[in-house]
Amino acid sequence: MLERLQTAVSEDAAYFYSASIKKDTERGCIGHLRGYFGSSGETFWANCFEHLPALKTPAFRAELDAVVRALTEQGLLQSRSQMHRFCLSHPEARLSGAWHSGVYGFCFQTERHRYYLRCFPHAGDYNFYLYCYIRPDRLSERSPER
Repeated sequence: MLERLQTAVSEDAAYFYSASIKKDTERGCIGHLRGYFGSSGETFWANCFEHLPALKTPAFRAELDAVVRALTEQGLLQSRSQMHRFCLSHPEARLSGAWHSGVYGFCFQTERHRYYLRCFPHAGDYNFYLYCYIRPDRLSERSPER
C-alpha cells in the first residue's frame, strides 16, 4: 500500500505546510491532519482540515485511514516517544529552515496520492501534520471543483 517512506528533500519543503487556496489547488492538496499525543505522550488526537473538499472521496478517506494505521504500526504515529526514536534514527530528515531544529519531514506515495508528514516529537505543541496531495501525474484526473 505505502511505497517506501523517504526523508524530505529541500525542494519539497513547501508541501509540509498550508499555502494559499490558489497554490493548494495547483498542487492538488486534498487536506491535512494535525495531531498530537496528549500530555501523556501516549494518546492519539487528530483533526482533519479540508483544502479541496471535492477531492475527499470515500476511496481517499479509506486510503487515509489505512495510511494512518500503517504509520502507527511503523512507530511514527504510535506515541510521542516512538516518534522521537524514529526521528532520531533519521537525522537526515530534519527540515532545514523550520521554526525548531527538532522538526522532521518524511514523504511517501500510494498509487494515487502523495503524503508529507511533518513531525515534532516534543511536548507542548502539535506533534504531526500529514498533508495529502493527488500525485502530480494524476492531477488531470481530479474531480471538478465546486
